[in-house]
Amino acid sequence: MSLKVQALRKRYGTRQVLDGIDFEVIPHDIHAIVGVSGSGKSTILRIIAGLDTSDEGEVFWNHRSLLKVPAHKRRVTMLSQSALLFPHLTVGENVTLATRSRSREQAERWLNVVRLGDRYDAEVHELSGGEQQRVSLARALAAEPEVLLLDEPFTNLDPNLKFDLQRFIRDLVKELDLTAVLVTHDREEAMLMADRVTLLESGKVTSTGTAKELYESAPGFGDFLMIDGELRPLSDVMVSEAVGEPVRLMKKIYRFGQSFGEYHFEDGRSVMLPTHESFQVGTMYRIKRKEG
Repeated sequence: MSLKVQALRKRYGTRQVLDGIDFEVIPHDIHAIVGVSGSGKSTILRIIAGLDTSDEGEVFWNHRSLLKVPAHKRRVTMLSQSALLFPHLTVGENVTLATRSRSREQAERWLNVVRLGDRYDAEVHELSGGEQQRVSLARALAAEPEVLLLDEPFTNLDPNLKFDLQRFIRDLVKELDLTAVLVTHDREEAMLMADRVTLLESGKVTSTGTAKELYESAPGFGDFLMIDGELRPLSDVMVSEAVGEPVRLMKKIYRFGQSFGEYHFEDGRSVMLPTHESFQVGTMYRIKRKEG
């Protein structure tokens, strides 16, 4: 049951927001759409969810047009940047609204899934930002969707909460066999969470592929650590002139407010790392995983 977006076009006034968007989401995959603000990525999600209409094109789910199905019957739910919980309802009541039976039992089941099983009667304002977003996730899942849309849901979280929730949602989507589409401007986030990634620029698709494919082929898509095709967090390694495996700095790149270097091992493997202005191109350095 793949999700297929085909020749999608959308214009707001004189501005062409989407200009012939094509991509396919493999069943049970997390597919990231990456682009800067204004590139049209959130508009794609809104059209899939039925919150907006397209001017041209189609969206198919299991070979059936979603655009002809009312939004409330699409089995598609969205998790947004803000939790958007009703403040006058308890945590559990917010989730209960989305269940088919409107039952406390079903709501508690989904709160247990997101590790908030004991917070049914809590007030929304008593929760942290990360907890509120997990309640929002429980509400989205309580609707029993087949497709989960993630519209930059980690934007307003601090770095530690963000990383924990990214990993939690990825594991949960896989456990529940859902198909998910993640919209983000953060390329590292896309690489950490997604099975495949589509790059969007000015309403057009520029590249689609796996993390490894885009690392090797898409210009500017190397601002994260990739060793021999394996993605690792930038914080896991350090560059030193004293210890570790020898690598040669081939070129330095300055992107997104940080300096990065592309290092090559003698056997041809490459690795992208945050570097330092004092490092010189062509010089041999050493790479080592951080301890602890």
